[in-house]
Amino acid sequence: MSEFLQSCFEWPTLPASVLMVVCMLYWLSVILGLMDFDLFDFDLDFDISTESPSFLDFGFIGLKFLNLGEVPVMLWMSLFSFSMWLLSVNFDIKIEVRSSLDYLPIAARNIGISLVIVKLLTQPLKGMFKFKPPNEIETLLGKTCQVTSTSVTERFGQAELEAEGAPLKLHIRSEDKTIQKGDLVQLTDFNTEQQVFYVVKINQES
Repeated sequence: MSEFLQSCFEWPTLPASVLMVVCMLYWLSVILGLMDFDLFDFDLDFDISTESPSFLDFGFIGLKFLNLGEVPVMLWMSLFSFSMWLLSVNFDIKIEVRSSLDYLPIAARNIGISLVIVKLLTQPLKGMFKFKPPNEIETLLGKTCQVTSTSVTERFGQAELEAEGAPLKLHIRSEDKTIQKGDLVQLTDFNTEQQVFYVVKINQES
């Protein structure tokens, strides 16, 4: 066991082992509460120009293809380092490296294979870590709420929409002068300038 550990921290397995240890220390810190899970989770939502793409844009396309930005950075890096380490300890541990030039083809091979492995492992995770703000306008349109103001006009009106936790208090407008307090209405449109919803009355059977 000691010989194996010693060989893990010698060339050519040293870089992969160091990267693996760094990721292990990160997850240990997260478990102990010393670091937040998203401490290194940078925003990689790239805005790629379609009119005059630059060399940097093509680099961003490559990162998106590898699912960087689709999954947390440290999760991606942990899978990558683990793949590198497994490849290195299984295929490189007995290779003698005399110079950096000897290590370059080994590193290129392991990095290339690891990128393919990480791509395959993270593909099913795409979209699972995207934060979706609750109660977005698009998700509210079409829902039913109850009028809480005395009436609803083109200039005034309020309603409550049942939601998780406390009900949402909404500002509503309508041209239907028959809408009164307690009526059920449906959200049909939203005015971004005035930040109000337009509603229509729902026929209620007595």
